[in-house]
Amino acid sequence: MTLCALFAAAQIGGVFPLLCTPYAEDGSLDCATLAKEAKFVADCGANGIIWPAAKDALGYLSSDEERCGLEAIAAALDGRNVWFTPCCPGTNTTDMLRRVAAAEGIAAKHPGLNMTLLVRMVDDAKYDADYERQYDTLAAHLREYSGRAGSPLPAVIIQTYNGKSPMPSAKLLIDLARRHPEIYGWYKVEGTGDGIVPCARELVAAKPAVKTVFTGWGGRDWLYHYRSIGTRGVISQRPMYADLMARTWNALESSDPSADELFAKFMYLRNLDNVLPAPEMRGWNLYVLKKRGVFRNTLSRTKQRGDGSWEVADVSLSDADKAEIDARLKYAIGE
Repeated sequence: MTLCALFAAAQIGGVFPLLCTPYAEDGSLDCATLAKEAKFVADCGANGIIWPAAKDALGYLSSDEERCGLEAIAAALDGRNVWFTPCCPGTNTTDMLRRVAAAEGIAAKHPGLNMTLLVRMVDDAKYDADYERQYDTLAAHLREYSGRAGSPLPAVIIQTYNGKSPMPSAKLLIDLARRHPEIYGWYKVEGTGDGIVPCARELVAAKPAVKTVFTGWGGRDWLYHYRSIGTRGVISQRPMYADLMARTWNALESSDPSADELFAKFMYLRNLDNVLPAPEMRGWNLYVLKKRGVFRNTLSRTKQRGDGSWEVADVSLSDADKAEIDARLKYAIGE
């Protein structure tokens, strides 16, 4: 990686929403709407765009569909000043590398893309030694591909939680950043238990080897983490509020006191979960995307049929539910 490219990668931070996945009436992946969503989030001022999300699409998409969706997003973002960030989880390291290779092939067709990767620990990894092998293997793969293709090395954002394995130690994450400085040093820190904040503090203290620590946790403690810990961005499943999130980030970066009010509005929308329980990226979240002119419907895949097609279900919202959502949107965003 050239010094210029390394400097650009070191600036990775800010607002990185994960996209919701749209489906057509027949249950097929709606790539045209996915591209439209990517453009919407980019137009809102987001710094990066992530897809597919574990809580939204993984387990519901085939490898070909994932590839087609990423192709649509890449075409929509080519030439734009936003990070194209394929999410590359895996049941094991081989599965992870399959997704990474697909992302590399797509990026090669779009020279105007700025690409980074989001890679959490693979599902069968359980200890630091497992994580170290995974990420050393990934670094070797990225260097080999970059040398063969003559393309820049992509920076990798490591997500420290996969819902199945313990968090990696801060010591390991810092060591990876020092041994592979052009690839690692960007972390989305989240998980369960009391070790999250201490880990984030230790990573922030390891600058400049560690470049950026992102707030996860659904963005709930974003301002606290930014001001008290020193996080430099947020990764969250809220693409429908990308404009509000971008305004909050810009206010934080310029020490504008409006950041507190903007964040309160974000949480007012975010806390709809408390009165209208729904899967984090489905349910009424799709209603908001439709209301904002992004999605064409509010359908989700439910059960796969024997022929490979999918049954779909619509969101069920009462008039009172819609009125509550609409009122919060009007207050927080003006829509």
